[in-house]
Amino acid sequence: MRNFNGFEIDDIVPSTNRNKSLSGNLSSKINSFQVLCIYNQKIKPSDNGSEESLYKNIIQGNITNMPVFQNNFKSNTFIIWEQSYQENEKLFINLRLAARNHLILRIGENIVGYLIKKYEDYLGIPIKTHSKLNDKGFIDHLIQKFDSILKKDTFLNENLIWEDFCNWFRIYLTDWILEDIESSIGFSEMEKLDKSELNELFYKSITESFSEDLAFMEKFTKIINNYTLAWIKKVMSLMGIDEISIEGIMELLDVKEEAQLDKQSGLVVKKDITFTLIDQGNLLVMSNAPYQLVREALSKKKFMSYEHTPWPTVRLSKGSVEGIVQIIPCKYSDKGISIDDTTVQKAWSLTKELSELDVDIFDALCCFFLSKAKHHKDSIEIHLDDLLSIRGLKQKLGGSGRRGGYEIDQRQQVLKALSRVQSLWIDLEKAIVYKKGKPIQMKLQGRAFIFNNQNGDQHHIEEQPMEKKFVFTIGEVFSHYLYGSGRQVALLPIQALQYNPYRQRWEKNLIRYLSWRWRTQARKGDYLQPHKIRTLLEATGKEMNERTPSRTRDRLEQAFDTLLEDGVIEAWHYEKWDESIASTNGWSRIWGNSTVLIEPPVTIKEHYRPIERNRKVQRKSPEQPKFMDKQRDVEHIGEQIRAIRKSFGFTLLQVSEELDISVSYLSNIEREIKMPSNKIQTRMIKWVESLGGNLLST
Repeated sequence: MRNFNGFEIDDIVPSTNRNKSLSGNLSSKINSFQVLCIYNQKIKPSDNGSEESLYKNIIQGNITNMPVFQNNFKSNTFIIWEQSYQENEKLFINLRLAARNHLILRIGENIVGYLIKKYEDYLGIPIKTHSKLNDKGFIDHLIQKFDSILKKDTFLNENLIWEDFCNWFRIYLTDWILEDIESSIGFSEMEKLDKSELNELFYKSITESFSEDLAFMEKFTKIINNYTLAWIKKVMSLMGIDEISIEGIMELLDVKEEAQLDKQSGLVVKKDITFTLIDQGNLLVMSNAPYQLVREALSKKKFMSYEHTPWPTVRLSKGSVEGIVQIIPCKYSDKGISIDDTTVQKAWSLTKELSELDVDIFDALCCFFLSKAKHHKDSIEIHLDDLLSIRGLKQKLGGSGRRGGYEIDQRQQVLKALSRVQSLWIDLEKAIVYKKGKPIQMKLQGRAFIFNNQNGDQHHIEEQPMEKKFVFTIGEVFSHYLYGSGRQVALLPIQALQYNPYRQRWEKNLIRYLSWRWRTQARKGDYLQPHKIRTLLEATGKEMNERTPSRTRDRLEQAFDTLLEDGVIEAWHYEKWDESIASTNGWSRIWGNSTVLIEPPVTIKEHYRPIERNRKVQRKSPEQPKFMDKQRDVEHIGEQIRAIRKSFGFTLLQVSEELDISVSYLSNIEREIKMPSNKIQTRMIKWVESLGGNLLST
C-alpha cells in the first residue's frame, strides 16, 4: 500500500477565535504543561466493548455520527508541568505513545465501521446476520489490520503531526480554563494575580474540570472528536476509501469469498443464500390465518389428546378458520393403513421434543419457498446448511483459520426439527380462500410441507439423518393462500430466526406476533393501535407470575428494549399507565389490562405503504420516469421495469407481490439474466398501466 503523507494541519482545523485579551495577557503567563491520558494497555478492542459500540454506531447510519470517543470514555487524565515532564521524560514519552496508539486504534475502528456500513447497505441485511461480520474476533482482526495500516502508511506515523495536535489542543485548553476562571472571579481579579498564583489557580481549575465537570468533559470529547474525524476523512480521501467500489470494500473487509462476479452481467452475485432472502433486515413469510395458527401451536406446544383421535392435537379457531393441527409421523397416511401403537407413541415422542427451533425451521422453509418458487405448486431444493446459515449460526474454523463447516450436532438438531415439522398434519373444516377476487369457503387438509426425493416419492427425513440436500413444496392447505388476489405474505424481521431459541423466546414470539399485526394494520396504515399487555403475554406463551408479577413486567420490558436496540421496532411506550399504581396491592391486574403502543421501523411502513394508483401521465414532471417505449427491443424489458420501480420508490418485494412472482425471479428479470414469459409480460403491462404509463406488448 502506498504512503499517504504530506498532511497539513490547516487542511483539517481552522484557526481558533480565542479571546484576544485572555490570550495576549494571561495565557502567556501559564507555564508549559502536558495532558496525559492513561489507558489500560492490555485491553484488546473487543474487551473494550468495541464490537458492541461499533455495531451501535453503524446503526446510526452516518460516519459523522460515529464519534471516536463517547462522552464517558474511560481514561485517567493528568496535567503535568513541563519541568516534571522533563525530569521523567522516558516514562512520560511511553505514556504518550500509549495514548497515541489508543487514539489510532479508535480511528481504525471508525474506518472499519464506515466500510461495514457501506457493505451492509449493499447487502440490505443487518451486520448481525453476516457469517463473518457478526464474529467479535473477526471484527478485532479488521480493527488490528487497519491499526497497522494507519501506523505504517499514513501521516499518523509522523511525530510532527502529533506535536502540532498537542500544541493546538494545549492552546484551546488553556483558553477554556482561563475563560472559566474569568467567569468565576472576574478578569480584573485575574490580572492582580502574580504568575505563581495564576498557575496554581489554573492547575486547580483544570484538574477539577477533568475529574468533576461533566460539561467540560463533553466539550473536551467533542473537540477531540472533531479533530480526529477530520483526520479520518483525510485518511479515507488519501486512501481512496471515500470513493471505493463494492469489490474494494469486500477486499478491505476480507469478505471477498462471500460474493463473486457474474460473468455475463458483471454484477456481484452473493453466494450465501441468506443474502438473497433478506430485504433490509426482513424475510418474507406467509401471513394467512392458518399459517399463523399452526405457527402458534408449534410455539406454545399445547398439543393434547382427544377422544376421537389418538394423535396429539391442537384446535385452531380464528375468524373464519376452524380446524385442527396434529402431529402425525409421515410414515402414516390415510390410505387404509391401520394405526399402530408404535406410530402413535412416536407422535407423542415428537410432541415432547417440540421447541422454538421448530418454529424457526417452519418460518425458514416458508421463506425459502416464497423466495425461490415461481409458482405455488413448484418444488424447490435447499441445502441443510441453508437452514443453519439463515439462523445466523457460525461455522467452525478449519485449518489456517478458514471456515470448516457446521458442527454435526448443529446439523442433527435441524434434522430433528425438520422431522417434527414434516409430521404436521392440518385439517380445516372451514376456511375462506379467494379465487378471482371472490371469497370461497372450503375444507382443506394436508401436510404443512411435503418433502420428496429425486424420484418424486415422499422422503422421510428421519430415515436419512445425514441428508444434506432436500426437495420440498408447501402443502395443499397453504398453497391456496399463495396465488392470485388471495396471496397473503408478510415481512418478518430476521431476528425472529436468529435470536437464541431458548434464552430469547420472549423476543422471538413478540416479533412474530408484531409482524403479523403490522401486516393486518397495513390496510389502513394505522400502526399505532394499542396492544394489551395480557395479549402480548399470551403471544409470548407466558402467563403472569402472580407471586412476583414484577418479574413478568421486567422480562417483558426487557424484551421491548432488546427489540428497540436491535432496530426491530422504532419505539414503544405505555399508552395509559400510572407508575404510582405499581406500589399498590393488586397492581398486576391493572397492569395486565393496560396497553402499550409499539411503532414498527420505517422499512416495514415503507414496504406496506399503499401503492398510489391511477397516476395520470399529465402529472409528469422532469423528475418523473419515462414509461416504456413500445418500439424498444423486448430484451430490455427488465431494464425498463427496474427504472420504473426505482423511480416510484418501490422495493423488489412490493413489485414481486404485485406481479405474483418471486423476488429472486424479478431480480433476475431486472438484471436481464431471465426473460419473462408472455404471461408475466402481460402482468407487467397491466401493472405499469395502473401507474399511469404504458409498456411494450408482445
